Amino acid sequence: MRRPIGWIDKEWEGGKREVRVTFHGHTIKWQFLPDGAEDWDYTTPPTEENWHQLEQKLADLWQRGHLCKNEMEMAKRRCPPPNDQYNSNGK
Repeated sequence: MRRPIGWIDKEWEGGKREVRVTFHGHTIKWQFLPDGAEDWDYTTPPTEENWHQLEQKLADLWQRGHLCKNEMEMAKRRCPPPNDQYNSNGK
């Protein structure tokens, strides 16, 4: 598995938070680390803006040849999280 895709979400309603996205088979796992927190949040669903940011990051990777076509398609389909990530602990 390659390294996660990440960025800082400065538009989040609670301030800033770090966003980390990983691909597992045919699912996308989202993780959020609010500013000042020590533990990653695995339960909050991504916002529409988070999806758009992910698509932009993937487009950049695609242009440089560092992305599988399947991952881009999964993001465009808004692929479900692994094992119902937002209704359980997710760890």
